[in-house]
Amino acid sequence: MLVFLFVLGVVFFVEPLIEEYPEDARVFPQLTAAAVLVGSGLLLVRNYLPGPIRSFVAEEVSITSDTTELDDDLETAEPPESDEERVVEKETIGSEYGYEVNDTAFVVVTAIVYFFAGWAAGFFWVTPFYVVFYTLWYKVRVTKSVFLAVLAMAILWVFMEFLGMPFDQGHVFDFSPFLPDFRQFLPFFLEWGGR
Repeated sequence: MLVFLFVLGVVFFVEPLIEEYPEDARVFPQLTAAAVLVGSGLLLVRNYLPGPIRSFVAEEVSITSDTTELDDDLETAEPPESDEERVVEKETIGSEYGYEVNDTAFVVVTAIVYFFAGWAAGFFWVTPFYVVFYTLWYKVRVTKSVFLAVLAMAILWVFMEFLGMPFDQGHVFDFSPFLPDFRQFLPFFLEWGGR
């Protein structure tokens, strides 16, 4: 997984240079890729780092469970009778139908599917489906899911309009002709806003 993240960081760092993105548009993906490269690189070589840095880098962190609650429970309460008492089950659509899916595996698999679908069809078109699917999996209200999907599309639209990022264009399918050019209305809004 770390090697995959490292390679992905290299791809996102080099892609804006190869595709000749405008200099302003390459800043965000390259800074994000640099953070991923540094983090995954440190984790890859953690066994060869000096003691204090190794203890900081190799610290156990879980993104799917709240370790502070477990630590507080261990300090203040009696020890649980079994490990089953300590596990907090998350309500998901899968658990409703009897399928138990590990949260980490779900996040990793859906993120990989999202990345490749976005690469093929364009992130602007894939993001709302991903956001709605992901939020509904964890039983978030439908109105909140739709709001988050629209918000994600708005953020991508801002990146497309003002930074020139081609998020509406996939490498396999190009749906960009279906997206209207809102810049044609910009002079109207600027004129109207000045009154």
